[in-house]
Amino acid sequence: MFNQGLSLDQAPPFEVILRFFLTIPAFGLLTAIALFIADPAALGLWDAPDTVAVVHLVVLGMAGMAMVGALFQMLPVIAGASIKDPMYHARWIHAFMALGTLMLVGGFVFAKTALFHTALALLLGSLGFVVFLMFSKLLRVENKTPSVIGMMVAVGGLGFGLFFALLVMLAFLGVDIGLPPQGLRTVHMHFMLFGWIAVLIMAVAFQVIEMFYVTPPYPEAVRRWFPMSILALLVLQVPFYIVSQSAVTLFDAAVGVLLLAFALVTLRRLSQRKRPVADTTVWLWRTGLVSLAASSISLFLYYGFQLETFFDTGALLFGYFFLSIIFAMSYKIIPFLVWFHLNAKGVLECPMMGDIIPAKGMKPHLWIHWALPVFGIASFFMPLLWKVTALLFFIESLLYGANLLGAAKIYHQFKNKGIL
Repeated sequence: MFNQGLSLDQAPPFEVILRFFLTIPAFGLLTAIALFIADPAALGLWDAPDTVAVVHLVVLGMAGMAMVGALFQMLPVIAGASIKDPMYHARWIHAFMALGTLMLVGGFVFAKTALFHTALALLLGSLGFVVFLMFSKLLRVENKTPSVIGMMVAVGGLGFGLFFALLVMLAFLGVDIGLPPQGLRTVHMHFMLFGWIAVLIMAVAFQVIEMFYVTPPYPEAVRRWFPMSILALLVLQVPFYIVSQSAVTLFDAAVGVLLLAFALVTLRRLSQRKRPVADTTVWLWRTGLVSLAASSISLFLYYGFQLETFFDTGALLFGYFFLSIIFAMSYKIIPFLVWFHLNAKGVLECPMMGDIIPAKGMKPHLWIHWALPVFGIASFFMPLLWKVTALLFFIESLLYGANLLGAAKIYHQFKNKGIL
């Protein structure tokens, strides 16, 4: 299982991961509020400041916190690479990321250009250090399994994404970079969404789908080549933003094919579970993977028919994909970590994993989550439905936060009752 070969000395303190994961629902609530107060007509425009603010709350505030928190846990668990003084690093990285994201979003919502400079410094400083720290640790791992290589590729994708974020800001300030601002922004988003978030989810899935759900392993070609192929396509695509837009489309389609194949292979693996009990986390995985497949197909339809509706739907479903997987993973990882740390401390009254976040607490979250894309996609046709979508997202974030806080409360109730 996940704790094979893992000792308490090797694992980072639970507070390190908890700090990042408890921030996800907080940014979910802020996202819902930003969505609710935004001009509904503007939310259909991807370049509108209100839309950009919401996108950054989701990508940096929710996905960013989940990804960095997961890396702190995965490096010692999956790669065997411990981080020295993880609590110190987690504290300042988390604070800089949270403050930088809030200032960036504030800059868009309140049209305060001055906020962008400080936000960029905080985000580049914290996430840039994450890239340096994690990549250097992973580079020194002797046994580079597909999951380790996947993590290295994902961290590299984050590095490229941050580099192009800097270029976007310079172009915004009037510096001639050699790429049109629209192209720079697209490249930045591609690296952040596909090169970082999607590839890191792949790397985690290669390890945990088989272990948590007792499935057959992924095909070796998928494990070894998919993450590197996606990052290579994104890098090779960059010069074509100047040379040929039609070639850009071909690279996008190739990335879409790889993501679609990953979704289908993982859905197949979940259907081959040796213990076919479908709990909430399995349904969240399935929901996210179906969304990823539908997102890729929407991209193909957009290129085939040039209808913006397909692009909007594909983008929305991609965000829904990674949020679904984040919820699924946190509902598995947080109870496991509570159980693992309490057991390692010798707490005899330690509850079972299934009692730390009970199924009855997760199911209402799942039902609200399923309603979200229905209203989200309908909002493109009836903009006032963004208000309903925002309310659903607010309720979902409250339920998710309550479940995580419940697990944290159990840990703090028992952590000093150990016999060690």
